[in-house]
Amino acid sequence: MKSNLKGAILLIFIEIHAVCGNSFVCSSSSDNWFAISESKTNERIKALEEQVQQLQKLLQTDGSTRHTTIDGVPSDCEEIFSSGIKSDGVYAISPDGRCPFFVYCDMQNGGWTIIQRRLDGSVNFYRPWDDYVSGFGTVEWEHWLGLEKIHRLTRDGAQIYFDLENWDGSKQDAHYKVFTVHGASADYRMNVNAHGYQGSFKELLSFHDNMKFSTYDRDNDNHGTTNCCEKYAAGGGWWYNNCYRLGIVNGVFGKKEQGGIGYWDTKHEPLKNVTIKVKKMNGVC
Repeated sequence: MKSNLKGAILLIFIEIHAVCGNSFVCSSSSDNWFAISESKTNERIKALEEQVQQLQKLLQTDGSTRHTTIDGVPSDCEEIFSSGIKSDGVYAISPDGRCPFFVYCDMQNGGWTIIQRRLDGSVNFYRPWDDYVSGFGTVEWEHWLGLEKIHRLTRDGAQIYFDLENWDGSKQDAHYKVFTVHGASADYRMNVNAHGYQGSFKELLSFHDNMKFSTYDRDNDNHGTTNCCEKYAAGGGWWYNNCYRLGIVNGVFGKKEQGGIGYWDTKHEPLKNVTIKVKKMNGVC
């Protein structure tokens, strides 16, 4: 583990050098080169330095197998935001004091932890159960964070927010104030409370409340012998019921018909892009 962290620190130092020493920086998600202003450069350097400090703390922890908790690692992006870090980027977190992992933090909107993003179709979401449990993709771009990590982030209750983009460029959103994903023994069953729902379209996610997660190779839905994931969602995993309302965000990128990214409201409503993020609940449930 320490060798991996040292490698991550080295890569961050290389990126700092690239940002400081050049007027252009190459994006890992594109072949294009983008000019960045001095203020944006300084902001990015600050975020990278914070990541180095986080990783150095991890390196300083006792490597003994007797220790199972990690001190000094923030629990989520909101905690990092509250410490004064306001730059979007990749950070290490540990929601429960156990083994830390990397996430992408949306700091511009107050420190949300991103658990899923669909941006350009570069990542295939037709994946088996094990992939949806462990996660796949690259956290700074398209990815599914992983059911085990989402469970660790939401086990005590969280908010969940959907940023949605239509094909005409307009935006939609859905915000739920109580969202929980249970552990492996419950097949990562999900609970969501529609009370206090805020969104640009009618409330749909509660249709999936109390459902176990399903993939094309593990059918836990309520649609009899038909596997909703395979037949209607083109193999994108989700908490399917009979079958979906707000629940095909892991479908085929770029497809406007059923099986492509979208939601169901009397008919399939296609979406171009989706970002899903979580944050601690406000107050006490």
